[in-house]
Amino acid sequence: MTRDELFEAWAPSGGTWSNWAKPALFAQLPPLLPPDTERAADDLSWMPQADDRAAIVVDLPGAASVHFGLALASLGYQPVPLFNACMPPGHAAAPDATGETASVVRLEPIVAALVRGAEQLRVNLPPASAPPALLIDADREATHRTVAPDAFDNRSVVFVSDFPSAATLARNGITRAIVVRQQPGVVGADLAYALQVWQQAGVKLESKSLSEPGPPAPLVLPRPRWWTGLLRRLRGMFGFRRNAAGDFGGFVPHPSAG
Repeated sequence: MTRDELFEAWAPSGGTWSNWAKPALFAQLPPLLPPDTERAADDLSWMPQADDRAAIVVDLPGAASVHFGLALASLGYQPVPLFNACMPPGHAAAPDATGETASVVRLEPIVAALVRGAEQLRVNLPPASAPPALLIDADREATHRTVAPDAFDNRSVVFVSDFPSAATLARNGITRAIVVRQQPGVVGADLAYALQVWQQAGVKLESKSLSEPGPPAPLVLPRPRWWTGLLRRLRGMFGFRRNAAGDFGGFVPHPSAG
């Protein structure tokens, strides 16, 4: 399957939410990928039916986000990959003798899951009217190697603009959103701000921790300060490395001598 075919499987032409799918990881497929480790099936008995018109924000670590999105596809949701970081180019993407690459954040397992999942989606494509399951990496800022010279710093954040607006959701009959996370706790600041914008526009927020039984619980976030959005944007622009395409990822340079 080519890169274009892979992306088309996840962002089908005519799909309501395809315009939000991020092409960064599909644009670069390394010659070697780790095997996609199967995730134990999650209990989805609490999940509303697709006809109930809820948006799902899947904030799970790494490939688990993709696996959960594929499980939701079988229930009639459209999984939408919002991974906006990239892997190192060329030889730096190949693992060394220890099996490690130059990447600060491990994205190879996510790519492996996207590749395998594309076949599933091509066979059982959700309908164009399906509600979205927006997939992000809960470990988007987690480092598995030191951010030092020659490392490929691909830590990332999400922005409000990465998500459909509340008005777009409403036009598609969606006024409720459920955030799925592995453990209870504080939502990441970048995601929290995007959700606050939805909340202010009338979207009802709920949260579901997979480590705890029971249905989703109401999620009420404090009203953001007027300057919060500006700070989030500035941090995303200057606190992380971006490439020419605007995706997150760049080599850490050596300090200038002299």
